Amino acid sequence: MRFQMEIDEYLKRIEVEQPKNGATKEYLNQLHIGHLTHIPFETFDLIDLKQLNISIDHVFERIVRQNRGGVCYQMNGLFAYILGKLGYHVQYVPCGVYMLDKKIYHSIHSHVSLCVTLENDEKMLCDVGFSRDYLTPLYFRTDCVQFALDGFFRLIKSEDGKFYHLERGFLETNQSISLPSPSTRSTHIVDIDPEKIKWVGSYRFPINFDELNLKLEDFESACSSTLHSPDVRLNHLTICRIEVFEPFIGARGIIGKTYSEWTFENGIETRTDMQLSDDNQDELKKILKEKFHLDIDRTIHLVE
Repeated sequence: MRFQMEIDEYLKRIEVEQPKNGATKEYLNQLHIGHLTHIPFETFDLIDLKQLNISIDHVFERIVRQNRGGVCYQMNGLFAYILGKLGYHVQYVPCGVYMLDKKIYHSIHSHVSLCVTLENDEKMLCDVGFSRDYLTPLYFRTDCVQFALDGFFRLIKSEDGKFYHLERGFLETNQSISLPSPSTRSTHIVDIDPEKIKWVGSYRFPINFDELNLKLEDFESACSSTLHSPDVRLNHLTICRIEVFEPFIGARGIIGKTYSEWTFENGIETRTDMQLSDDNQDELKKILKEKFHLDIDRTIHLVE
């Protein structure tokens, strides 16, 4: 009874209907889109309160009942919990985030994503907590270009054969290409020369991740680093981001003191910016409520 009530509350939060055909790939796509477009990635508590609690009871209360967002351990922890109750087989994937400025990877466990195995044994890579997410789950396939409605992605193996690397890609110029319609609500393998795409590293994870049998509590030791390490920008830079599926494909975000909107069309990403100030708390909280579905009742500081 408790689990069904929690599922009902979660589905109401993300505005997705109850499953009609069980734990299918199509329903997984709906959940993935629903979470990303209703629950934002946000770092307000990490910066202001130096708090990061990833226990599932706390995370459920925070995100579902208090209309808050979270960071990767919280967002993907909640998603894994709900997927498990809905009948999906879920594994935690320990990841090392790529630091673009230093061109190196953080240590494994600096991020967590999810591997979901469907009833036909097909594996999907899911992530609702990375701040630059793929809108629909990716196929667990290497050496192909995948179009996840909000961008191009690919999984490749490292030269030493120890890691999968996830990369996000985008077109730099408007090229004559034909992309699947967003109405499909799923990721597609697209026939496009990967050399036409500019690729940026997202994160990597061990090829043998499925042998680790990790639980959410195995990431608790990484919380201290997330809160205090100078190499982790989440603890000293305001980040709030939510994906948009309708009426356009894109995202809304706050980075530091800048509010941005991204749109993605025909493989091209465009961005518009607006400056914010935390001096006007009423206006800031209005933006958080209307653009990010966030309710925060304390003073909010924007940190660059």
